[in-house]
Amino acid sequence: MVAPGGIGTVLETMMIWQLLQVGHLEQTPLILVGKMWPGLIGWARGYMLSVEPPLANPEDIKIPQCVENADEAIMILRRHHCQWSKENSTLQSSSTGG
Repeated sequence: MVAPGGIGTVLETMMIWQLLQVGHLEQTPLILVGKMWPGLIGWARGYMLSVEPPLANPEDIKIPQCVENADEAIMILRRHHCQWSKENSTLQSSSTGG
């Protein structure tokens, strides 16, 4: 979850986005909270996908999720954790033979 911030926050957010894009981080939501983020995502969608050849895939632009407030971010985190728990309990029971 990323709150509004300055240049360092934007830089670190882009680094996390890139790690998710190339698969170095998996099953991790990138949640951008607040009014500053939709413009950045819109810019990426409008510019990076419109040049030839495109600088990103449409799936890359879907990685970050923009929400207006912390309550929305917490809902996403809870859903993600629930899904993660289900997947890991299935993996754990199959690896232990149960």
